[in-house]
Amino acid sequence: LYDPDRSSTITELGQVRPWSGFVGAIRGALSAQAATGGAGLRILTETVNSPSLAAQIQQILAAHPQAKWIQWEPTTRDNVRAGARAAFGEYVEPVYDFTKADVVLSLDGDFLAAENAFGVKYARAFASRRRLDTAPERMSRLYVAEATPSVTGGRADHRIAMKASQVEAFARAIAAKLGVAGVTGGAPAGTEAFVNAIAADLAAHRGTSLVVAGEAQPPAVHALAHAMNDMLGNAGQTVSYLATPEVVPSEQHAAMRQLVVDMDAGRVQALLIIGEANPVFTAPADWKFAEALQKVAWRAHSGLFHDETAELCQWHVPSTHYLEMWSDARSIDGTVSIVQP
Repeated sequence: LYDPDRSSTITELGQVRPWSGFVGAIRGALSAQAATGGAGLRILTETVNSPSLAAQIQQILAAHPQAKWIQWEPTTRDNVRAGARAAFGEYVEPVYDFTKADVVLSLDGDFLAAENAFGVKYARAFASRRRLDTAPERMSRLYVAEATPSVTGGRADHRIAMKASQVEAFARAIAAKLGVAGVTGGAPAGTEAFVNAIAADLAAHRGTSLVVAGEAQPPAVHALAHAMNDMLGNAGQTVSYLATPEVVPSEQHAAMRQLVVDMDAGRVQALLIIGEANPVFTAPADWKFAEALQKVAWRAHSGLFHDETAELCQWHVPSTHYLEMWSDARSIDGTVSIVQP
């Protein structure tokens, strides 16, 4: 909070400027976009789970309907989002209830560790069904297919080691055995017995089973997990689908790649970067984000530090630390809460 390296002044090309100077500059940049409806305007932020901040950004987009808002973090949940969209036609957040699950299949997912925001909750819920001393009749059973040893794999009753690239074929084989419509495919070599046993166990526990896909697995594996949970009648029992914590969910990798293409082609005249994502440092090197950024005529950065991205912007505005400001935020289970200093 009292970091001496934090930015403390508004600067333009390294020179200290007053707030009024920046306000005038950004009004000029926005006015220049009025004729095209903001076609050359882009806003780049971190993932936004604040309804208030999202509403403010959407007000700008409403006034400039051709402008675009891009969210970017170097470690995204794009696979989870794309898999949900493939299965449901919209972005949703799967939330699991391990207290009701008698049989769990994890497809290269480490749900007991820090893979997701619910790691602690999931670990506690899973542990409640593994008490041999007090409730042996309620013991759940865990199958894990994974490429790398994990916390979840270490707790499995049956752990199947395979390449990460084989998990999709493994999932397809189980889904086909369960009778998921339109899914075919054979099991990877050496896993046929596991496929048969897992499919039979899941089918015998309809409504009390659960299939979980790991965040690093491709969208197809997530879509298959959703399809199997639906086939097994688990939706509304061991898994629920809620609105995403992101107010406006997106597939960030594709959106960010398109931003680089647009900047490189000269289609972006004004870019406002908000937050600590620092894309000059965190974007993939082969995208050449820094080179494309310098082709944008008007560039402003707002963040806690004068980092690599701020260095390549004409304007830099120090931002407020989250412990110094009022705000709001939506958690992964949909709960909205106040953020206060």
